[in-house]
Amino acid sequence: MKKKHVLTTTIITLCSLSSTILSGCSESNKDKAYQLLNAARIAMVQNQHMKAHELLDSMRTTYPKEVDCRREALQFADSLELHEAKYAFAKADSSLTFKRLELEEMKKKFVLEKDEKYQSIGYYVVPSQSGNKQHLNFFAEVGEDGSMQLVTIDKKRHYSYTTVSLSEDGGSMALLPPNATADDALIVEQCYQLAKLFAEVKMGEEEIKHQMVKIRFFEEKITRGK
Repeated sequence: MKKKHVLTTTIITLCSLSSTILSGCSESNKDKAYQLLNAARIAMVQNQHMKAHELLDSMRTTYPKEVDCRREALQFADSLELHEAKYAFAKADSSLTFKRLELEEMKKKFVLEKDEKYQSIGYYVVPSQSGNKQHLNFFAEVGEDGSMQLVTIDKKRHYSYTTVSLSEDGGSMALLPPNATADDALIVEQCYQLAKLFAEVKMGEEEIKHQMVKIRFFEEKITRGK
């Protein structure tokens, strides 16, 4: 009977010890999970958004059973998206302000030609090509909408228009006709740079709109979740 009692006591002690160890491991995993979550919060405040996302992903993958921490992480993920959108909006807004100023300065180097009776938009041309184009065989122009055109004029004074796609061409030099002069190359480059600025401003405006939509979405989502 004594040996049986000792064996029973030993088994109970081992079970208690095993339970304690498992409990300790569980607590350790919980602490580690929250350490990753807190590190993600710090990364967000430091505007290291990619790092914050990576830390959240690491926490979810490494500690899938830490339900409470994962629940908090889901709530934080929305705050992270909102913070990231506001940061991107601020950067885009600052860049757009600069690009708009740069565009306005660039426009001053051109002459805006527009016939109000027949044209819905005017075209920017370099001063040397402004006015009567009867003596020209080739000229470049940039519309008020940012589009760029190359115009070739043959001996019979027929005009041939080529619209430039900035996303597809290989740079301003690739746009030149075979018989282009050095002056033609300079003019095309000037128009090319103006058209690029128009495009960059448009991209900046689109980025602003995109981030504003994202901000409103996550602000409403967080408000609904409270």
